[in-house]
Amino acid sequence: MKKISNSLFWRLSLFFLIILLIISGVYIYTTHNSSLIYSQETSQKLNRPLAERVAKFTQPFINGSINEKEVEDLFHNVMVLNPSVEVYLLDKAGEILSYYAPFGQVKLDRIDLSPIHRFINDKEAFIKGEDPRNPGIQKIFSAASIENNEQIVGYIYIILASEEYTSVTDMLAHNYQIKLATKAVIITFLTAIIIGLIVIWFLTKNVNKISVAVNRFKQGDLKARIRLQSKGELSVLANNIDAMADTIVNNINEIRSVEKLRKELISNISHDLRTPLTSIQGYAETLVLLEEKLDKKTKIKYLNTILSSTQRVKKMVENLFEISKLEAHQVETKKETFSINELLSDMVMKFDLMAKSKSINFKINMAEDNTMVFADIALMERVFQNLLENALNHTQSGGTVLISIEKKHRSSIEITIKDTGVGISSEELPYIFDRYKKGAYGTHKGTGLGLAIVKKILELHKLDIKVESEMNVGTSFSFKLPVYS
Repeated sequence: MKKISNSLFWRLSLFFLIILLIISGVYIYTTHNSSLIYSQETSQKLNRPLAERVAKFTQPFINGSINEKEVEDLFHNVMVLNPSVEVYLLDKAGEILSYYAPFGQVKLDRIDLSPIHRFINDKEAFIKGEDPRNPGIQKIFSAASIENNEQIVGYIYIILASEEYTSVTDMLAHNYQIKLATKAVIITFLTAIIIGLIVIWFLTKNVNKISVAVNRFKQGDLKARIRLQSKGELSVLANNIDAMADTIVNNINEIRSVEKLRKELISNISHDLRTPLTSIQGYAETLVLLEEKLDKKTKIKYLNTILSSTQRVKKMVENLFEISKLEAHQVETKKETFSINELLSDMVMKFDLMAKSKSINFKINMAEDNTMVFADIALMERVFQNLLENALNHTQSGGTVLISIEKKHRSSIEITIKDTGVGISSEELPYIFDRYKKGAYGTHKGTGLGLAIVKKILELHKLDIKVESEMNVGTSFSFKLPVYS
């Protein structure tokens, strides 16, 4: 946890530091350039009339020739009075005719006149021109035309930022930038640390909560949850983790429930298989050992018992195979139209003998018309078989099992199978459709899978089944089937 906090702290602090350093650098650069442009434009505005005044008080040309002495003295005096300027005399084509500077310092022979013309014609423009001493560098200037008999014969061209002036300003600017950069770095670093600490405190507070809760959950505390009160991305993350934890806990509980059910299933199957198999083994051994001593009637009785037990084992295996296929979604419905009256009549005939043998009153109330339904007839036959077996097995002698068909709606009919048997307790009622849950039915023959199969088949048809029961009064199962139209 501490490692996470430290890692976040240094990474975010470094991030803020870099961002603020970049911002400081951009600010220093922008401020410096803005100040420089402001200073240059101000200087050009203030010194705009300078060249015009020089041109006014001098006569650089006498009879078409340059007055070298007067020009040199004037240029020298101007540069002495204002060391930040350099004065040049140009002819009307821009060629440099005269200047005051040591030999070799002036590198250009000609000046581009376009900026000079713009300067003279546009009194408000901020314009730079060529520096004769530094080719390729643009500097602020002042310029004025020299006229003779209203004809332009040349120009006074004054650079307002001389080499000496530039050298001094560059040195001062360099020192100023170092001081400004040093202050900016110190302020930026301190700001980054302070902001980093504040941000990290807010972030790691919730990150630590998330980390602690996840760690507790990992260690086995399945009730550990984050429950952040704040809003934002971390809150969304925390809610997603809590939802994931709830899903994991539900899955674990489901796995435990399935595992418990599996153990119960194996135990119950083992018990139910042991009884008929023991019976088969016992009677088979008796037949082998006492074959000569047993009469024919006794042998037939023993063989019938073996056959009955074998059929019971077969039915149990078939039920297990069927519920496995239903739960694995390997059974597909083959729906067709059929008469519900005919199907139930066949089922009554099939179970009539069983009902008579137990002295149970077995009745059916048919639909008024020959109602046609739409479903898988084979699967529906299996549903009725299991429900009727269940009803007959749990109804005592003298009781009643009633099948009724009632058309409550144009699109469906309701089928109810009701018995006057032992009933189901309210505690067991919610679990009777669970696989191998027999409850009170365990006192009767059966695999405990019949009702589970009924439930799965009806779910395949997207149908619900309702059950009502009262102890020692009876039980009724009812569901609806769609009418074919």
